[in-house]
Amino acid sequence: MNKIKIIILLIITTITLTGCSYTELNKLAIVSALGIDYKNGQYEITAQVMDIKKQDTGTKEKSIIYETKGETIGKAIRNLSEKYPKTVYLGHVEIIILGKETAEEKINDIFDYVMRSPEVRSTGYVLINREQSAKLTLEPENEKEESFATEQIKSSLESTTKRSGTVYLITFEEFLQTYLKKGVDPVVPLIKIDKKNGNETSDTVITNLAVIKDGKIKKSLNEQQSIAYNTINNNYYDIVITPKYKGKTFGAVIFNPNSKIETEINNNNINVIIDIKVEAKLNELNKDINPNNDKTNKELESLIETELKEYVISLINYSKETNTDVLGIKNNIYKNYPKEYKKYKHSNLYNISNIKINIDANIYRSGNTNKGAIK
Repeated sequence: MNKIKIIILLIITTITLTGCSYTELNKLAIVSALGIDYKNGQYEITAQVMDIKKQDTGTKEKSIIYETKGETIGKAIRNLSEKYPKTVYLGHVEIIILGKETAEEKINDIFDYVMRSPEVRSTGYVLINREQSAKLTLEPENEKEESFATEQIKSSLESTTKRSGTVYLITFEEFLQTYLKKGVDPVVPLIKIDKKNGNETSDTVITNLAVIKDGKIKKSLNEQQSIAYNTINNNYYDIVITPKYKGKTFGAVIFNPNSKIETEINNNNINVIIDIKVEAKLNELNKDINPNNDKTNKELESLIETELKEYVISLINYSKETNTDVLGIKNNIYKNYPKEYKKYKHSNLYNISNIKINIDANIYRSGNTNKGAIK
């Protein structure tokens, strides 16, 4: 049984227990993904709907797309039920996608609506397409019209979060909690549709993070900066980096990040210490590298540490350039030095703080087919 069928079974069970019949349930249009665009002074809503009848009869799933417009988000969503024969149910939204114009102009309005509205499920994952419309992201291709874009996006998002370190799986509720905190600028993963062979086929690409500050979307983090952010926040299962040893690349799997940030104010000096501990496995070595040599092994650990440190420095430089606080240094001051917070509220702390980066990488398994393994 696939995820869509399990979801529908749970919904059927829940609603049945509340006294609703299957006939009443079949009158619902259960929205699994919601796209929000803003064009020509109106919100354009794209809703991907589950076809319960087809699911129940055992036939193939088919994406049904509902579309509507309105001067406000609430009006546009209500117009869905007026335009289509079924009552729109938003209590199981799994994905919320903000299109290009929405992300640039109306982020605060959308956050405010979702936070206040009892209709939209705020535990759905939030993504931004800053290059294209949310509608384009959710519309099924002709050759894939039987598939649910929601499941593809969710699966890709979860996999990328665990294994690449370039994105961060975040629900709307979690995002709002961070957004409302003092002294920290939240991030949202980016999504886009990469067209192949003209318009015949396309891939859904989820990559890197967008930073939101004062209701505005800032320049996106690059791959190294995104990895640094997720390492500092312990957000991934494992990732692969490729440092160089004597001019030759080797592969290292980085896992189990254990990081923390400490902020101290002493005589008007702000001292920030970023401590990062990771474990590593060597997964690609050329025949000239002998990891069984203790000296070589220490050198490889040092190179991993240097590589990660460069990523963190790049992230710090990003915050200097964009005047953002992605690591929440101001939030640390707010919690630990509340009387000092107002003094530094509008300052770019990344320019005036003494930031020390400590990275400890421990290779617990090494070796290759030529040299064997140790530890």
